[in-house]
Amino acid sequence: MNSPTATNKSSLIPLFITMTIYTGVSISFFYYERLTGDATLYLSIAEKYVRGDFTNAINGYWGPLLSWLLIPFLYLNVTHVSAINALNLIFGILTITGVWIFSSRFEINERIRNLLLVPLVPILIFISLIEPMDFLLLCILVYYFIVVFSKDYPARLSSAVFSGVLGAFAYFSKPFGLPFFISHFVLINICHYMRNASKKQKSNVVRNALVGLVVFSLISGIWIGLISYKYGRFTFSNMGRGVFASLAPGSEHETLEKGDPIFFQGFFEPPNDTAFVIYEDPSFAREKTWSPLESRSSFEHFITNLSKNVFEGFRIYESYTRLSIAIVIAFILLIFAQPRNQRLSRSEIVYPLLTILLYTGGYVPFHFEARYLWIVNILLLLMGGKLLNELFEHEFFKKDVLKNILMLFFLASFIMTPLKSSIEMSGNNINKEMYVLGTELSGRYDIRGNIASNRKKVHTSTHDSWHQTFRLAYWLKSRYYGQARENISDEELHNELRTHDIDYYFYWGDSSGVSELLSQYREITGGAIPDLKVYSVHEKK
Repeated sequence: MNSPTATNKSSLIPLFITMTIYTGVSISFFYYERLTGDATLYLSIAEKYVRGDFTNAINGYWGPLLSWLLIPFLYLNVTHVSAINALNLIFGILTITGVWIFSSRFEINERIRNLLLVPLVPILIFISLIEPMDFLLLCILVYYFIVVFSKDYPARLSSAVFSGVLGAFAYFSKPFGLPFFISHFVLINICHYMRNASKKQKSNVVRNALVGLVVFSLISGIWIGLISYKYGRFTFSNMGRGVFASLAPGSEHETLEKGDPIFFQGFFEPPNDTAFVIYEDPSFAREKTWSPLESRSSFEHFITNLSKNVFEGFRIYESYTRLSIAIVIAFILLIFAQPRNQRLSRSEIVYPLLTILLYTGGYVPFHFEARYLWIVNILLLLMGGKLLNELFEHEFFKKDVLKNILMLFFLASFIMTPLKSSIEMSGNNINKEMYVLGTELSGRYDIRGNIASNRKKVHTSTHDSWHQTFRLAYWLKSRYYGQARENISDEELHNELRTHDIDYYFYWGDSSGVSELLSQYREITGGAIPDLKVYSVHEKK
């Protein structure tokens, strides 16, 4: 009798079908939608590498791996939109393959493994529309889990080496990868150590833990050294410090601007001569920080944020599938249903549960977004498949009709949200809109230079004036200095425009609010673009 994880040529057919469907959908739809705001930042950094501008390319905020992957495309003069789409296609194919392999670690039968491929297409298509670095991190973590979740992990020294390499790649994808890998790798090695009885196996686990951490340190240490030298202090990233600073007491971190000074403190010069916006390295704008221990009120503020983020985490889980909390609770019950001395032996239950708790917990002190937890979405899918496998072994589910009903309900719960969200994004997407508008502004009005904008606060964070103009700046090959402070006077605005040598001022929203100062300048579009006026600051009417 074949084992439930046995692989043969016929079992690969569903995998190839899934990859083909993903490829077809990926290249046929959402071509411009993947030109996200963060994608333009990585493209800008990649261009620095291509030009040999290594000093400015080394960046302590954004992980370097995605920019490195873009270099060959830019070197070969592939268009930016094609480069981003090509990488998302590659990430998707690799992730589908990885999830299919990873599902074997959950000891589920081939039918359910193939079933789990069905939701992957809408899930990964939606993920590809958000931010590419989160997709890249997801892909790398899937392969890292394949290695470290294996019951054969202690016996293979190569598993330790691969773990260290993949851990470094996770860090190079997003800075969060470093603390997560170290804590997770140590935790899983402790679990391997405790579940193995023989001295030789325990010795192998200790060996692998040390080798994995050494390999990880050697690879990631090079980048840590480079950015520490650049910023004059030891650091593995400037991202966490800046994000945490925006959560300080009194900040507007619960608004769409998330308490970030870049959005409300006025103009910021881009951080270097080849940067097009301060967000390319916001380390220079986020200098203030705080500590929960500096006062009782700060500590209470910190605890309040933690409690809110815990509930936000539950909401994000539920956005992946309405079954998410039930799946987590079921796994906890499965663990405690085992005899105490055998609980760690069920690694296919213990490891994924520990992983989602640790991964989610790493973001709890900071700002939460659904895209940060994509790997949890995949783990919940596989954990749900494991539960189906367990349920189908009971007498109650011997009838095929009950199995089919349960499987359809399970699939629908994972498919509906990404499918609906993808359709909504195709109809109203700022990335495509700003690419098209940028092309029009460049071709018709030849706008290029230093630009700034008014501060238009709206209900959708990616559609405020800052996020629109910053995208336009990239396609206009211009430098965006940000948006003016709220309620700024004409005199102050005049001085700011002159100080930063602004060439064009973008005014979004109702033109009845245009100030007397702006009315003195020539509006170059003649009202041809709805909801936008562009003033040439160096030209009077």
